Amino acid sequence: MSALRRRAREEDEFRVTGVASRLDAYGTPDVSVSSETEAEPELVERAATLLAVMPRNQLRRTIEDLLSPHDRERGRQAVEALIDAAFAIEDETGHLRRIA
Repeated sequence: MSALRRRAREEDEFRVTGVASRLDAYGTPDVSVSSETEAEPELVERAATLLAVMPRNQLRRTIEDLLSPHDRERGRQAVEALIDAAFAIEDETGHLRRIA
């Protein structure tokens, strides 16, 4: 494969990083977490911000992947904390909706 073809393939790649941190400027809705041992408070705040600024009815998996792309369990815990705090609900199709 020529260097030109390889370079063209590399330029076609599109990566998005730091989405949650870039959304910090929009302000974070008030969310309190009952137990800090279950979810990281910073991730819970980022999840709340994502739900506040993203279009309605996001897939739970999308939010979890944006929060913690390399450790989905951390993202899952943050989303669970939002649901437990009655900030969001999950419907039967796996979509999250902000209720607060």
